[in-house]
Amino acid sequence: MSNNKGTPILQPPTTESSIDISIPGTSAPSDEQIAALVVESAPLAGPTMAPPAAAALAEEAVTGTWQNNVKIDALWCIDETRNAWMRVVGVGWKKIYNGRDGAFTALVTLASQARQTGHAVNIREEPDGMIYEIYLW
Repeated sequence: MSNNKGTPILQPPTTESSIDISIPGTSAPSDEQIAALVVESAPLAGPTMAPPAAAALAEEAVTGTWQNNVKIDALWCIDETRNAWMRVVGVGWKKIYNGRDGAFTALVTLASQARQTGHAVNIREEPDGMIYEIYLW
């Protein structure tokens, strides 16, 4: 008794057999079809878009921006959780980092002291527009 479970029962077509082109996927593409596909998929001669301007790259920077020796001349806050802003002379209004209570309190205290004493500060602004570090001398 022979066990032919799992063995194929059909034979692959031979080169002499005729191919039924009515069955999808059994016909080979013609030379004309191949040439048309090659022409359609040919890459363009050069780039189609110009590189972005340097100003646009600066706006999308990933790193923080330091502004040294600047003065804070105004503060603004409201009765909301961690919502305070400071005005930097020559720059404008900047939001103070509001991620953690301790960091927010320290930054507001430094900004307040800098405004009251008129001392210059170094600040670090991240791409989200918030001030994350203040150095007061």
